[in-house]
Amino acid sequence: MTEEKLSKITNALLESVKKDCTRDISISFSGGIDSTLVAFLAKKYTNVELIAVGIKDSHDIEAAKSAAGLIDLNLNVKEINEDELLSEALILQKKLNLTQFEVEFMLPFWIAAKNAQNPILMCGQGADEVFGGYARFRESKNIPNLSKETESLLEIIPKREKIIAEIFGVELSCPYLANKVIEVSKLYSQEEHIGTLGKEKLREAAIRLGLPEKIANRKKKAAQYGSGSQKILKKKIKCEVKFDLEFETGKIAEAIKKATDPENEGWIESRVEGNIMKAKVKAANIGSLREAAEDFMSCVSVAENILKK
Repeated sequence: MTEEKLSKITNALLESVKKDCTRDISISFSGGIDSTLVAFLAKKYTNVELIAVGIKDSHDIEAAKSAAGLIDLNLNVKEINEDELLSEALILQKKLNLTQFEVEFMLPFWIAAKNAQNPILMCGQGADEVFGGYARFRESKNIPNLSKETESLLEIIPKREKIIAEIFGVELSCPYLANKVIEVSKLYSQEEHIGTLGKEKLREAAIRLGLPEKIANRKKKAAQYGSGSQKILKKKIKCEVKFDLEFETGKIAEAIKKATDPENEGWIESRVEGNIMKAKVKAANIGSLREAAEDFMSCVSVAENILKK
């Protein structure tokens, strides 16, 4: 019976990946079991580009290099410096209105989507929710509910990952969130999935499918830690100032916002409420903050003068 249940999971994973391999695909790749398994399966059906994102010598870059070699696929490494990471983070936050925590763990996916060369972007999202991978699931004080975790993610994906994919003109693929995969995962109890390492049944299924045990049994490291994004963002974004700019009408406020947005993308967040334009300027230090604020107000002044002519 156990063998039959595991076979249903392996078959569902194969079918889910194959279904989205109608064209060449790119994969947001960290070298962990989630992204490596879908890459390993996808290469049976189409050409695969692996994209790893991180700062120099980060955990994810090194893990991705190792995993790519073990499954015999070429790896496209996007090594980013601190300034590039900060700029991309601010643009991401502005585009999707994410919390800083969300920005930290979504940043590698954002940069992978931006650099994808193929029309389909496949990812490992959903594996932790469906198969019980998060460390918090193994803490005695917590009582996890994998079904609710999965349902919550299914509601978030269209507002986050799907929008990012659309911004960069690629089609999103999340094999672990396919209906059949979710359905067969429930053949096992939560406790069987979570186990001592997390994602116990997914790891067993991956080994059965031929994934090297060295990858199948790797411990999870969250994207924001593995890529180095959290450490850099916490270090770089230290100062901010807020503006409430009142104009004669809401129409003028909207026009000013529209005129200044392209100039300030990445380091200014702004929105309009009634006839007030609310803006937040972020920078790494007081000196940079002052310069950024002055540049922003200069843009506002120029736009306002143009509208008055």
